[in-house]
Amino acid sequence: MAKPVGKLRKINLSEVWGNEADGFASWLQQEEILDILGETIERALKPAGSDIPLSILAGGVLAKDAKTGSYVIVLGHLEGIDPDALGKLIMYAAGLDAKTVVCVAQAISAEIRQTLDWLNGVSRDEVKFYGAELELWRIDDSVPAPNFHLVCQPNLWARQLKNGQDEGGESRAAKGSEFSELNANHEEVSKGTKEKGAAPQGKPAPVGKDGVSVRQNFVYTKTFS
Repeated sequence: MAKPVGKLRKINLSEVWGNEADGFASWLQQEEILDILGETIERALKPAGSDIPLSILAGGVLAKDAKTGSYVIVLGHLEGIDPDALGKLIMYAAGLDAKTVVCVAQAISAEIRQTLDWLNGVSRDEVKFYGAELELWRIDDSVPAPNFHLVCQPNLWARQLKNGQDEGGESRAAKGSEFSELNANHEEVSKGTKEKGAAPQGKPAPVGKDGVSVRQNFVYTKTFS
């Protein structure tokens, strides 16, 4: 006998929150939701114990990195992150010296993605920017299950290259030093070989024509009998 199976369905965020931006931010602030988001960005998150005033950053959630204790700011907008909100987010993060910034929306535009990628490229290693698109899934009439899909995150490989690290972990400076040393050794060996094979200066070498000789310093002389 065949076992019954449920139907998996992706639902729009507006079906759950409508246009309640405050309700969405409150949902993101829940400890169990921060746990799921933390698993996505590979950081243990916990509530910071205080709220971000709407007048400062609407839709903002203040959290902390459970390991380092540094601030993590999450900006959640149902429809998308607009440039004005992103600017306020960066200013607020700078004021708190936050080390992690996460933008959450149903869809994140290409412009915002490009901005987050650029910020990751120019920021210090400990400062990280993430963009996560939230999906809600249901099996039949079950409670919606959230899934955060990362669309922007730090490129650790590129940061290593920026810091002068190659894939093997050896710095550019070390490679440059090694190259200089090899070059110096090569020049020394070449110099020794030339000195060993050179004729003594000033001693003429016969050239096959009577009365003409060539010295080592390339000065032509003639002798007359």
